[in-house]
Amino acid sequence: MENSEENTDPVYKNKNYGQYRELFYSYDENGNFQKSVGFHGTTTRVPLEQAWDLFNERIEEARQKVLAGKASPIVYYMEKILADPMGLSMMAGVSLWKLKLHCRPAFFKRLSDKTLAKYAEAFNITIDQLKNIE
Repeated sequence: MENSEENTDPVYKNKNYGQYRELFYSYDENGNFQKSVGFHGTTTRVPLEQAWDLFNERIEEARQKVLAGKASPIVYYMEKILADPMGLSMMAGVSLWKLKLHCRPAFFKRLSDKTLAKYAEAFNITIDQLKNIE
């Protein structure tokens, strides 16, 4: 069943949140339990916006660390795809302890193209993009 009504809620104008359906549980006026399908409303939009703001702050902090030479670009892209070290090590096929070393700029500079290609594939970017963040 599709809803033929056009939803004018501003959440649909924001590309970060999309049009996700939710299942709502409630009681009707007779006290009977009921289920209904709806879309993100104001009550869920605010926490989502706050969560995305937090993610964007973390991404910017990681970017600043990389530009200051305190971290490798792997840290930035890991934050950008919302991955943790364990998840990234599994995606890239690199052991966790090696990944932690590769997050240091000195070790990152010595990585082979083969290892860089693993990270680039995990981040879905090119090796040049991995080496030079904007």
